[in-house]
Amino acid sequence: MFTRTTGIVIIPLWLAAMSWVVAHDVWPTLTALPAPPLQVNDWLHTEGLRSRYTIDDEFGPMGTVWSEFFVDVESIRREDLIWLDRLPVLRPPVRITVSSVYTGAGELDELTVNAETRDADMRLHGERFHSDFSFQFESGPLDKAFKIPLTEGRMISGAFHPFTALTNLKFGQRWRMQVVNPIAALTGIGNRFIPMIVEVTGEERLITAEGDRNCLIVESSNARAWVDQHGAVWVQELTLPVLGRLRIVRQGAFDDTARSRARGMMLSSR
Repeated sequence: MFTRTTGIVIIPLWLAAMSWVVAHDVWPTLTALPAPPLQVNDWLHTEGLRSRYTIDDEFGPMGTVWSEFFVDVESIRREDLIWLDRLPVLRPPVRITVSSVYTGAGELDELTVNAETRDADMRLHGERFHSDFSFQFESGPLDKAFKIPLTEGRMISGAFHPFTALTNLKFGQRWRMQVVNPIAALTGIGNRFIPMIVEVTGEERLITAEGDRNCLIVESSNARAWVDQHGAVWVQELTLPVLGRLRIVRQGAFDDTARSRARGMMLSSR
C-alpha cells in the first residue's frame, strides 16, 4: 500500500537514480565535442610516418599492424595493413587493409576497409558529405548502402588499430567516434560499427620501445589508449565481441620484409 512515508522514501531514491543516469549516460553524450583533427607536426614528419604494432589477446600473440602516413599540402593519407595469425571465429590467416584519407585540416574525408580470408571477403567504403558519412558495404552477394550522421562519428577507424596519431590532446577533452569491426562484417556476429564516447582522463608514465614516456590516457567504456606529447599512440586496449580483450603495442623497427610478405600473400582458395 502506497503511503506518504513510502513516497518520502521513493522520491529521493528516484531522483538519485535519475541523477546517476544523467551524469553517466546523458551528460557525456551532450558534452562530447567534435573529434580532434589530425595535425601534421614535426614528430609526424620525422618519426611517425611509419610504425609497427603487435596485437595480443589473453592467449598471446595474435597479429601485426603496419601503419604509414603519406602527407602533402592538400591531404593526409593513412594506410594500415593488419595481419592476423589467429582468430576464434575465422580460418586464419586474415588480412585487413584500412585506408583513411584526411583533409588538409585533419578531418576524416574518406575511409576504405577491405578484409580477406581463405573463405570470404568484404569491402566497406565511405565518403564524407555535409551532414553524414555515406557507406557502401559489399560481402559476397550482399551489397548495401547506409549513412552515419557526422554527429555520431566524425572520427571512424578500424577495430584493430582504433587510435592513430592523436595530436593536441587536453585533459577532459571528449568526443564521439565509430570503430569498424571487420570480423563482425565477415561473420555476421556482433555489430559492424561500435559507437564510443572517448575522453582524455589522466596521465601515466609508460615504458615504451623507445624509452619512458609521459602519456595521456584516452578511454571509453570498452577502449583505452596511451598517447605521448607528440600524439604517438603507444598502447591501445580494446574489448570486442567474441574476440575479447586485445592489446595493441607500438614496436620499434617497421619490418618491410614481413609487411611485403603479408601484403602479397594469396589468401583466397575459392
